Amino acid sequence: MSEATTRRGFLTTAGVVAAAGAALAVAPGSSGATAVREDVALPTGAAGPMAAYIHDVKKGEVALMVEGHEVMVTDKQLVARLASAFAKAGRG
Repeated sequence: MSEATTRRGFLTTAGVVAAAGAALAVAPGSSGATAVREDVALPTGAAGPMAAYIHDVKKGEVALMVEGHEVMVTDKQLVARLASAFAKAGRG
């Protein structure tokens, strides 16, 4: 069983996601209102906590924890926004 599918892996992932959210919230020049585009709607049934972490920055790979297993998606724009927020938060 990989660490990503263990309780420890999940808690680590959740911590990283919380840090990413905090970085987005405190990044200079950004706010929840500007970080999310108005034309993007949540899918039906999206609720509750969600965990994700950046698997590979250069490839834009994000690992999602879904019902106890890891699902890899590619979203270079999301990874770029998160990486930018981390960089800004690190300068503060």
